[in-house]
Amino acid sequence: MTETDYPAVCAQVAGQKLPRWDELPDLELYMDQVLSLMERYLGAYPGYDRRGLTASMVNNYVKLGVMPPPVKKKYARIHLAHLIIICVLKGSFPIELIKNLILASADAQDGSAAYNQFCDAFEASLARAAEDTARDTGAEALWRTALRAQAEQALVLRLYDAVFPAAEKGKK
Repeated sequence: MTETDYPAVCAQVAGQKLPRWDELPDLELYMDQVLSLMERYLGAYPGYDRRGLTASMVNNYVKLGVMPPPVKKKYARIHLAHLIIICVLKGSFPIELIKNLILASADAQDGSAAYNQFCDAFEASLARAAEDTARDTGAEALWRTALRAQAEQALVLRLYDAVFPAAEKGKK
């Protein structure tokens, strides 16, 4: 990549959008439809696991209580919202942290508002990171960006431990 490509790459990342609650299908879907939608919603996002999402992964998220179980093997909006949140965060954080954040957000407000707030925060974070990085060039820019991501991840993990002490983590 040449240094002149930095602004274009940053603009592309900053332009990533997630579907809002009202844009998610308002009908029940089978697993294969869910997996196809997740690929469509997240396939262009650089942080999305290139192997995508599998049925066994979804089943594990249900077993772990990270998302509600399907009703008669059908998935609704709430399932799609949970899966989008999980897929965005799972590359950086343990599933237990993601589960507790989802549960805490759902306790604080209704599911649609919590999900839309997540989408807004996701897009604002991408835009901020892209804006900061677009001013930089060369390998030094990559170092700064990687180290900022590492520092923010470490901060989140420390804050998580403060908000969810070990005794409470298993209760959520």
